[in-house]
Amino acid sequence: MRSPTRNTPVSKCRDLAAYSARMFSKFPQHTVLASLQTKVESAASTLAAAQDAYEVAVQAILPARVDVKYENYVSDRRIRLCQQKAEMADGRRGGKIASLVYPEGSATIIRLVGASQVQAMRDLEGRLAAAESVWTESTGEKSDIEKHRVSYQAALDTRQAAGQKARDLRAARDAAKEQFLTTYAEVMSRVEAEFPRDKVMQELFFDEVRTKSALEAADEGGEGSEGGEEEATPT
Repeated sequence: MRSPTRNTPVSKCRDLAAYSARMFSKFPQHTVLASLQTKVESAASTLAAAQDAYEVAVQAILPARVDVKYENYVSDRRIRLCQQKAEMADGRRGGKIASLVYPEGSATIIRLVGASQVQAMRDLEGRLAAAESVWTESTGEKSDIEKHRVSYQAALDTRQAAGQKARDLRAARDAAKEQFLTTYAEVMSRVEAEFPRDKVMQELFFDEVRTKSALEAADEGGEGSEGGEEEATPT
């Protein structure tokens, strides 16, 4: 008999627990086996809940990434538009207004991404405020740039929070898996003690660890769980 390890996928751990629990249920009059069924089912349920929560959190990262990419895109366009308006107010490129507001041009801002661009937008707002005496439209431009900057920062904060939540839930999942592995090993030891020197009965309650989970086999078009190797990394 083999015990699952940290490298055993969660899906396989759940299969192993389901197999053992069902086999234990075949002996309802055996109080020890009944208690072991409850024990393995509880550990598997905790692990399943932790894994499901982690997967939901991982999925939540994707829309947060989309929002950041979008805010970067619309902010870039608005920054370029502001420069164009400054140049129109000057009546030419490189005039006093554009030079004051964009001393290094807009490219130095829009090539940035994330927090660095947000900071550059803050600096741009400061220059727009300073330009109010020579460019009346700068007040409105500053307000619009600020709105984009706030939205951009909010998207970054949401992405950061989503990533942190996923990392926290992965840690919780890993802890639940450790507890499952401990419980599974304890159950195996208890079965061995209950049926000493009876290999047939000892092995009856535990499925093969070094095979693919039912889900993996189904995804690959297989009809069972025979013949696969244990994955190298946890899922």
